[in-house]
Amino acid sequence: MPSFIGARVLKTGIGVTIALVICEALKIVPSTFAAITVVVNMLPSVNKALTDAWSQIRVHLLGVILATFLGILHWNNPFGIGVAVILIIMIANRLGWAGTVTPGIVSIIFILDAPPEQFLMHAATRSLSIFIGLGVALVTNRVLAPPRYKKLLLEKLQNLFHDSSAYFIESVRSFVQATYLKEYEKTNIVDLETRVEEILGLHEHARDEFLPEENTYLVEKLIEICQGFVERGQNIEDMTYQRVKRRLSPDSPLMFQEISPAFQNLLDILLLGDKRLEALTYQISDNLYKLHSSMISKSDDLEYWAKFDEAMATWQGEVSGVFYLRAMMEVAVVATEMRWAARRLKRIYNLGSFKKAEQKTE
Repeated sequence: MPSFIGARVLKTGIGVTIALVICEALKIVPSTFAAITVVVNMLPSVNKALTDAWSQIRVHLLGVILATFLGILHWNNPFGIGVAVILIIMIANRLGWAGTVTPGIVSIIFILDAPPEQFLMHAATRSLSIFIGLGVALVTNRVLAPPRYKKLLLEKLQNLFHDSSAYFIESVRSFVQATYLKEYEKTNIVDLETRVEEILGLHEHARDEFLPEENTYLVEKLIEICQGFVERGQNIEDMTYQRVKRRLSPDSPLMFQEISPAFQNLLDILLLGDKRLEALTYQISDNLYKLHSSMISKSDDLEYWAKFDEAMATWQGEVSGVFYLRAMMEVAVVATEMRWAARRLKRIYNLGSFKKAEQKTE
């Protein structure tokens, strides 16, 4: 089957065909009402079909009953149809059926548009046609299952989290270790960007497949951090490229590309933080499908960042000038991105696993 033919498109075509064949076999006219009802009631996923089945049935019943009553009162005219639509929307909102009111409106229009002569006979025929279409749609929604997007999403998301976090961590590592490089070639991230777009598409398709007790918030946050890893890793790589280029420029004040002990200490602290981030990503990956109640506190990083701030202050006290000012800005940006990653990773770990939503923490 061509890739551009989606599961819902295929189900709709099959459902319309079946509804028309049934109406033709039973000599029910007009059969087009059954076909249109199929289209209106076709749903994208099995889970949504199961949860919305009763809602679809009751809103159609409400529409048919309301339209028949008004038709008996000879309100089967444009004014009556308008009043009926207002009434069903008000009733649906009152009963909490607002999300499924459209099929009921369609039923009202079909029935009240019947000829005034022998209205009840026409209303009965059209109601039967509507319920044939509804029945076909419900059965088709249940039997012809669409692709299981959720399973594919979770598998690809776990892989993307691993690869995008590895890219971000490697970008920090490259910045720290770029002191003696003669050139720097940035990573081609087209594949990661393509996979992010794929994940976003899968997430849209899979939304209806998640059950209420599943951790959809964790899924959303994982997608967000994967996007962040790619974008922020690219920013760090841009700074690494500029850093190498600046150090090798003829006007560089550095002799033989050496660095001071204070700056080396600062870089060592960044590298230590990078390794801490890497360990945290492994911890998250290992627990995405495992229930865990342990939590990671934000305060765990206070000592580390206090040490970084002290090293930064020491180095700043030793240097001056535009050349070193740019270096300070770059280090500060890298540190900010690392702080961002640490906060997001801890929040994701504290959200629990795919199996069960844990208490959300900020």
